[in-house]
Amino acid sequence: MDAALVTRAANVAADHNSDSLLILRGGRLAHEQYWNGKTASDLQQTYSGTKSMFSLLVGRAIRRGHVASFDQPVRDFVPEMPEAQAQLTFHNVLAMMPGTLNVTAEVESAGQRGITQLQTALTREVVAPPFTRYSYNNSAYRLLFTALERASGKSLEDLTAEEIFVPLKFAAGTHWVLNYATGTGKGEVFLGYQSIKMVPTDFAKSAQIILDHGKWQGEEFVNADYADNLIRVQAPEVNPSFALFHHLNGDAFCQMDGRNIPHKLLPGAPDDTFLMYGTRGQVISGIPSRGLVVVRTGDHEESIYHKDNFIARMLSLIADATSG
Repeated sequence: MDAALVTRAANVAADHNSDSLLILRGGRLAHEQYWNGKTASDLQQTYSGTKSMFSLLVGRAIRRGHVASFDQPVRDFVPEMPEAQAQLTFHNVLAMMPGTLNVTAEVESAGQRGITQLQTALTREVVAPPFTRYSYNNSAYRLLFTALERASGKSLEDLTAEEIFVPLKFAAGTHWVLNYATGTGKGEVFLGYQSIKMVPTDFAKSAQIILDHGKWQGEEFVNADYADNLIRVQAPEVNPSFALFHHLNGDAFCQMDGRNIPHKLLPGAPDDTFLMYGTRGQVISGIPSRGLVVVRTGDHEESIYHKDNFIARMLSLIADATSG
């Protein structure tokens, strides 16, 4: 890799309050840097970056037979879902196109009143057929937590440990962050799961498995077709910049909750770049054409939908560092 371009990419990360930047090429660590007192052994909260790892957990559940198929209705496992939500499947939920309206702020604030994630999800209104409307949808995502628990007979924590943490040899202490409400007059109320707290080198593993078509260290981890589908656009006429719990970069516009944004998600980065993005820039990204996996963690408020966002500039430099 071109060391000067890698240094420029690291400077972009440093200038935007990053805690870590990792670059893997061909499955090997090519660059690793930490800031703000963080080290390689620090567990870091990944927020929605967890969705990349969670997408593999769904694949493992299908592989184990806990879930019969990708298109199985979620209501098979959560029968208290209203009839109007019967159209939700694992497939359309991962595509963020289940047809339900979601307001994330409302979802999060409900917890302050002691309303669980499941209770909130059950109230979501169905406003469109599946795959006709994109809406970044945490309520539907969290329905899958309950569905996998009931399908497997295990808690989400135990299932994730058994299917992800142990076989992928995650660092000791890796865990789901649990959300609780207090001061509601109901005592301490368990609301649900937030995200996985993990070290950056483990955060990189979901993208590496996708690059390797479902394999981990030469052995099948999830079905190859399933892994490939995670970064394949599902409804290009609706949103060409989202696949299954991963953002894509392969079209001239991107979309945010019904509003077309007239530029690529990551200007300057290769067309096949994919990523999952967590609050304030927790990023797991892969660039298959360059054999690259990139992790960035930290705390910066710039939107990924901004045309000149620093994530795009950083990934573009890293990709350029391999072009020679």
